[in-house]
Amino acid sequence: MNRPETLTSSKDGQKTGEGDAAAGGGGWNRRWKVSWRMPRGRAGVVLALTIVVFLIAFPFVVPRPSFWVVSIGIRALWMGVVALSLIWLSRYTGMLSLGQMAFFAIAGYTVGILTTRNDVPYIISIPAGILLATVVGALVGMIAVRTQGVYFLMLTLAVSQLVFFLVLNASTLTRGYQGIGNITRPEIFGLSLGNRNVFYFLALAIAGGAFLLCRYVSRTPFGLALQGIRDSPDRMRALGYNVYLYRVAAFTFAAFIASVAGALAFFYHGGITPGAIDLLRSIDILIVSVLGGINSLVGAFLGAVGLTMLQNFAQSGWIPVRRITLTGVVFVVVLLFFRGGMVDLPRQLREYGRMAKRRLQRPTKER
Repeated sequence: MNRPETLTSSKDGQKTGEGDAAAGGGGWNRRWKVSWRMPRGRAGVVLALTIVVFLIAFPFVVPRPSFWVVSIGIRALWMGVVALSLIWLSRYTGMLSLGQMAFFAIAGYTVGILTTRNDVPYIISIPAGILLATVVGALVGMIAVRTQGVYFLMLTLAVSQLVFFLVLNASTLTRGYQGIGNITRPEIFGLSLGNRNVFYFLALAIAGGAFLLCRYVSRTPFGLALQGIRDSPDRMRALGYNVYLYRVAAFTFAAFIASVAGALAFFYHGGITPGAIDLLRSIDILIVSVLGGINSLVGAFLGAVGLTMLQNFAQSGWIPVRRITLTGVVFVVVLLFFRGGMVDLPRQLREYGRMAKRRLQRPTKER
C-alpha cells in the first residue's frame, strides 16, 4: 500500500500537510495541538520503566488499598480504556463519537445474560459479548460515518441512548432497572478475580494491551491512511482509497476497544445496570477525554485518574460543592484555559507564565 503523500515525511502520526479536514472533528485536531511527546532514547526508556514500576508497585505501597486500588486504580483503568476508544477515533479519523458507551453496554449485558441466565461459561460469553458489540459497532459505523461534524456527534449519542432505553424495555432479558448482578467472578490460572490485586493487574494488563494496540494500529499503513483521510478525504479518494470503508473499519475498531472495557467493567461492578450506561456516563467519558487531552492516547488514562479522583473526593464533607457541579466547573475551566488537557499542562502553564511576565514588564518599558 502506498502511503499518502502528506504523511510520508511525518513522525509518530503527526500531520504535516494542510488538509481541509472535512471529516467530523478535524478542527479539534488542528486547534488542540499537543506538544507533549514521549522522550526518546535513554530518557524515554527510563521514564517508561519508572511508570511501569510505579503501576506494578501501586497496590502494595498505597494506604487504604480498598479505596486507592479499587475505587481509584481499577476504575480509572476501565474508564481510561473507554476514553481511549473515543480519543483514538477522534485523533486519527477526526470523528468524535459519543456512542462508545453503547458498545460498552452491549458487551457487558451479553456476558451477563449468557452467563447468569443461560449458564454459558465465561470463556465463551466474554468473547461472544465483545464480538457482538464489535459487529453492532460495524453496523452503526456503516450509517454513522456517512455524516460529519455535529450530525455524527448527535447520531452516535442517539445510538447510545437507544441502547439505554432498549435495555430498560427488554426487562425479560435485562431485568430492567434492577440490572444483572450478584455474579460469581471467575478464576484465571487459579487466581480469583474477587481478589482486588488480581483484578487490578488484570485491568492493568488489558489497559496496557489496549494502549499498545491503538498505538500500533495508528502506525500501520491502515492508521496512516486514516490520518490522510482525516486531513484530506478528497485527496485520498483521488489516490484510490475507499474513504467510506476505512472510516467504517476505524469505527469498528473503536467499538471493539470500548467493548473490551465493557466486559472488564462488568466484573468490576459485579454486574451491570442501566445506571452504568446512561447519558451521564457518556458525558463522563467525554469529560475524561477532554480533561486528559483529546489529542493524546496517554491523556485517556490521565483524564480517567483525574475524573475518578475528583468524583471520589468531591463526596467528602469538606467540599461544599456537589459532585456533578464540581465536575462541570472543572470541565468548563479546562475548555476555556487548558484545552490541551492534563497531558499538555506543563506547556500551557509555562505559556501563561510568559504572558503574565510580559504584562508585568510592559509598564516598566513604557515609563
